[in-house]
Amino acid sequence: MATVKLLKQMKNSVYTFFLSLLMFSCQLNVEPPQAFGPIPTEEQLSWHEMEYFSLVCYGLNSYTEEEWAYGDVNPKLFNPSDLNTDQWAKVASEAGMKGLILVAKHHDGFCLWPSKLTDYSVAATPWKDGKGDVLGDLAKSCEKYGLKLGVYLSPWDRNHAEYGQPEYVDYYYEQLEELLTEYGDIFEFWIDGANGGTGHYGGANENRSIDRIAYYNYDKIFDIVKSHQPNAVIFSDVGPGCRWVGNESGIGGETNWNTIDREGRFPGDSDPNFLKYLQTGKKDAEAWVPAEVNTTLLWPKAWYHHTGHQPRSLANLMDLYYTSVGRGSPLNLGIAIAPSGKIRDVDARNLLKFKEQRDREFRVNLIEKANISVSDTRGNARQFGAKKLKDTDAGTYWASSDQVNEASIEMNFNSPVSFNRLLMQEYIALGQCIHTFKFEVEIDGKYQTITEGTTIGYKRLLRFPNVESKKARLSLKTDAPCLTLAEIGLFNAPLLVDDPVLIKGIDGTVFFRSVENVTTYFALGEKVDREEFKAYVHPLKLADGATIHYFAKENDGNYASEVITEHIGIARDKWKAVSGSESQKAIDGDNRSFALSKSGDIVIDMGKEINVSGFSYLPRQDGQKEGIIFDFEFYLSDNGRDWGKATHTGTFNNIENNPISRHIKLKEPTKARFIKLLAKSDVRRSGLASFADIQIFQRNN
Repeated sequence: MATVKLLKQMKNSVYTFFLSLLMFSCQLNVEPPQAFGPIPTEEQLSWHEMEYFSLVCYGLNSYTEEEWAYGDVNPKLFNPSDLNTDQWAKVASEAGMKGLILVAKHHDGFCLWPSKLTDYSVAATPWKDGKGDVLGDLAKSCEKYGLKLGVYLSPWDRNHAEYGQPEYVDYYYEQLEELLTEYGDIFEFWIDGANGGTGHYGGANENRSIDRIAYYNYDKIFDIVKSHQPNAVIFSDVGPGCRWVGNESGIGGETNWNTIDREGRFPGDSDPNFLKYLQTGKKDAEAWVPAEVNTTLLWPKAWYHHTGHQPRSLANLMDLYYTSVGRGSPLNLGIAIAPSGKIRDVDARNLLKFKEQRDREFRVNLIEKANISVSDTRGNARQFGAKKLKDTDAGTYWASSDQVNEASIEMNFNSPVSFNRLLMQEYIALGQCIHTFKFEVEIDGKYQTITEGTTIGYKRLLRFPNVESKKARLSLKTDAPCLTLAEIGLFNAPLLVDDPVLIKGIDGTVFFRSVENVTTYFALGEKVDREEFKAYVHPLKLADGATIHYFAKENDGNYASEVITEHIGIARDKWKAVSGSESQKAIDGDNRSFALSKSGDIVIDMGKEINVSGFSYLPRQDGQKEGIIFDFEFYLSDNGRDWGKATHTGTFNNIENNPISRHIKLKEPTKARFIKLLAKSDVRRSGLASFADIQIFQRNN
């Protein structure tokens, strides 16, 4: 009997083994879904995965502070004191960018490489005695820091004498050959639709119009690019590799199809309806031409350096991330290189803060703890099962059976979890299929809609107020034969803690803007310890001036911003500009206004005797250079008549390229009621002196 029982057990085991083997074999034989509609090329897929890169803007425009220069600027103006492409690449890499696209030639025609075809290039500048190559340096820096390199070559050239004639087009083709054959692999070639208009044109100084459709022969341009750089994605208003999103605001369409119809469209097409079309794309269109979202780091928006423009706030940058990458399009965030040849410290700092906040928001994917079930699985096969949705591999995916056009994905947790972000990714290698999604959570035993929308595409990120639940459900719809989804994620993003905003009154009152669930802490004094900081409650009266240190901290956690230090001058509400009413603009607390003195000086009555230990000077902030003081003398007086010898003489070094407030400390504090700042020279030798802001510091401040 024991032998018979053993034989039966062996028979059952063999049967079970072969049945399992048969089922496994059947699963392996389940056919993957067929591609639906246009699909991305390998280079487009790689481009999608980059997600974040920058158009780097630098050239003569950086010195003239123009966005579109005329083409007549003397190239000798290009003379950076500290050009460092390693710094550009290092900052970009640490900020999480994957590539840099250099504006190698903008509309002014000035070339950032020593082109053999023109003398309007870095070869004609004092920089490195005419032997420099910005593009060549950047190519090496990108390789050093693991970034991809792209180039922009404007077809419009306001410097070239033959622009508008066939000879110029040949010149453009030859320049393109230089760029594409001498600097290694190019991941993206950028071309836009700004073409024709007024320009220098070799001295003609006239308006020239072209046939925007036929003049350049765009197809030939694209053929040249592909012949030398087959892996490059070509950007223009209408592709063919990727398209403009129709605005420079950093906003992609909430409905964002990666496909458009290109027939009859061309770069520079200004039809307002077409611009809306570029933002949304078109379902069931003929070609895969995904949108690239672009805008600038600087605000007010500027591609090139402009005095007084500051980097966007952290909150604004995060908004841009969710309206670009969060809507399925890469973010191309333009960086303006300062005239010195480097990314400004304040810009680099904000880029790194932006990276830190993204990391904070997406550090822990709560979906890893969830049990996921789906309403349908293709062939009940594991390779298309629910577990693929949380394996952190965008190359695998869940798929439904053919003819299943609606499906739901349920996420169940063992205990309630709190979250406020949703991530979804389609498997776009097979095309873009999903046209409707709805996300719900169970609250008090009933599902409630938290967010819903149309397209998903490469990636969709959605923000919503915190919800807590043990159950969530995602419902999807498509017109394609079946559904696919590569990844899903739930995150509990922490509070965004930006730098405090300090506001100063000319009467010495200082206050910070209130932010919900965030407290600002401050301390006064030259050197302070952490325990000296106290919570800001009400405006501070600092009529005698002070050195203030401050930071922000979330109320319900430990995260805090960096400590910022700022020097506050004495109150100026009783001051009077003796040198004329125009000079009052230098002490009105508004950095946008400024006094412009033909005599080269400013005299101020402080109303009482002050033990002066230093002063600060801010030049005009409108982008013009005339009157920016270079060499100066600073005087003090008891009566405003007897000045004697200058208390301090000096130079505001590199102020033309970096026109920020300069703080000068005197060797010895001196008592006086009147001050005079005299310009001995300005950066343009115009004989003028500009004064946007003057502050005075007392002893120990």
